[in-house]
Amino acid sequence: MKKMSYDRIGNTHIRENGKKRSIFDKVNEIKRDLKAILPEVEGDKLIAMLSKIRTYLAHKKKGVPIGRHGWKGYRDLTFNEKVLYEHLLKQGLCPSTTYRWFIATRIPSDVRDKLEKGQLSMKKAFQISANRRRVKESNTGLMMIEELRTIVRGL
Repeated sequence: MKKMSYDRIGNTHIRENGKKRSIFDKVNEIKRDLKAILPEVEGDKLIAMLSKIRTYLAHKKKGVPIGRHGWKGYRDLTFNEKVLYEHLLKQGLCPSTTYRWFIATRIPSDVRDKLEKGQLSMKKAFQISANRRRVKESNTGLMMIEELRTIVRGL
């Protein structure tokens, strides 16, 4: 099964009160609001919590699946996840959309700088980001295979 890449989100602006706004600005605003409510949660942990909330909603609020496809059962949202979910609803934000925004804004800082200066298009920035991640994963896989070969030769 192939994962969906949120690097391919083409729309980098959202409409708010009838005006276009950058998703980077919106994500930063959401992070600031959440910092006041949940100061211990940041970065990838926040993205993981948004993913759990999204899964919770996808399973019609039965719970978050334990194991693959819920074959081990379901668990309820944790306290922090519930607080985050209620805050998003109070702000009028869809948890799934918010999750996609957070994923889409995970691009390297040097690419983001060029993007802000107008030297790159958003599409090109996402392509560079996805390519870097793919190369990194590929290199890690090759190193693991080489290590395994070395171990097997030593037996």
